[in-house]
Amino acid sequence: MSMLEEIWSCGLTYKDRPVKAGSPLERTLCLYAKNAEKLTKMLTGEQKEQYDKTIDAFNDVVSVTEEEAFELGFTLAARLMIDVMRSAEIPSIDEA
Repeated sequence: MSMLEEIWSCGLTYKDRPVKAGSPLERTLCLYAKNAEKLTKMLTGEQKEQYDKTIDAFNDVVSVTEEEAFELGFTLAARLMIDVMRSAEIPSIDEA
């Protein structure tokens, strides 16, 4: 496991983050919940099981995508820091 994977796996999950009232995310989650409730009322037992499996698989896709985006963002930020440090004029100890 890489260090970034370890940082990510220490409890940083989408479910743990607060959702700001009135935000686009909150509106989207409410729409999703409303539509999911309507749909599940129309499904039979076996269809509900398949729907639940599909939602679980989609949540797994979201989790993997979110972790990969975190790793990419962190890597890009580190590269930017390296670039800034290379171009910065840092006085030596003798100059101070």
